Amino acid sequence: MSEPASPLRIAHVVRRFTFDEWGGTETVVWNTVLNQLRQGMHPEIFATSALSRPGDEVRNGIRIRRFPYWYPYFPMPEETRRVLDKKGGNPFVPELFRTLKKERFDLVHIHCGGRMAVVSALLARSLNTPCVVSLHGGHAAVPPEELRKMMAPTRHKIHYGGVFDRLLGLRRDAVAEADAVICISREEEKRLSVRYPGRRIVYLPNGVNCGDFRKKPDCSPRREWGIPGDRRLILCISRIDYQKNQQALLELLRHDPGGHVLLIGPVTSSWYHRQLLDRARDMRVTDRLTIVPGLPPDDPRLKAVLHEAQVFVLPSLHEPFGIVALEAWAAGLPVIAARTGGLADFIVTGRNGLLFDPADPGELTACYDRLLREPELGPRLAAAALEDVQSFSWEVLTGRLADLYRKLIHERA
Repeated sequence: MSEPASPLRIAHVVRRFTFDEWGGTETVVWNTVLNQLRQGMHPEIFATSALSRPGDEVRNGIRIRRFPYWYPYFPMPEETRRVLDKKGGNPFVPELFRTLKKERFDLVHIHCGGRMAVVSALLARSLNTPCVVSLHGGHAAVPPEELRKMMAPTRHKIHYGGVFDRLLGLRRDAVAEADAVICISREEEKRLSVRYPGRRIVYLPNGVNCGDFRKKPDCSPRREWGIPGDRRLILCISRIDYQKNQQALLELLRHDPGGHVLLIGPVTSSWYHRQLLDRARDMRVTDRLTIVPGLPPDDPRLKAVLHEAQVFVLPSLHEPFGIVALEAWAAGLPVIAARTGGLADFIVTGRNGLLFDPADPGELTACYDRLLREPELGPRLAAAALEDVQSFSWEVLTGRLADLYRKLIHERA
């Protein structure tokens, strides 16, 4: 009688992973590993200690390893390091790579870019281990202006990382080195298929645990945060960042004196946060704007407020996917979103949501005004969205990912 096959050991490599500063990448990685554990795999998370501390942590049966790191710029004051930790950092993480090399895994799944992605991909190839790269933040479709702002903290600093990159042979493309590349938008899939002909480019959208959002938790964040009950609550859950374009929501307050904007998310761009507050003051709507700078992913108020709001709005200039829109769908909340990235793949305007051009604030106002003028529209959009969101179950999507893993492992064997 043959022995049962041992569970697949999967190394998930991500730039940072902390439960205090949560975003789309963390949501995807965490739900993926939890479902892989239920499916009998043995996933682990490898990350830098950015916004955290070096060391191991086990949570919900998942081992998370965080390693020391450094950015190759001089000078590197603490404030700049923290900005890079939050967004755009491209670190060296030698101990993480030594550990990956020493402990053999059946597959390496990379959820980051830059040096971490290149070294992880080259290590996997040298060990004859299949490698998958997921492009959570986009790759071929990131606007140049966003890249410029992302690199702003490194201006006027000496960059000595290029010397190490040349010596270590790191001037490579992780996408070209991977056995498969996962895209979360059709636009990205098309562009990469042209840029990398013959490579395995896979479209696999992000997901949601629909059942987690169906029932309202026993709490009232609206009351806790002092938002009057007679105000129409306009909700946006996303990082406070120039990419997310939350200033566009202030125009809705000018248009609707009975509205109140609630923003929930960690501040990843402090200058944009200050600009947002200054603009609200200049428009005299500060009393109708509430900002909650980030909540842990398991905080019940995140789910409860989706049931207390009247509309969910995501005005991003660039949005690779937009998991929060799926979460709003699962809670039965009508969604207005920017026509960009992955959002345009699953939101059909007039059927399960409303889309607008993020470069035209007037379109956003028109969508919001339509909800106010047509009281039956919101419930109709929400009902259609509740049906559509079922196809984005994490369990189903992780099953498709497992099929890809096994195919790659079989081919490499």
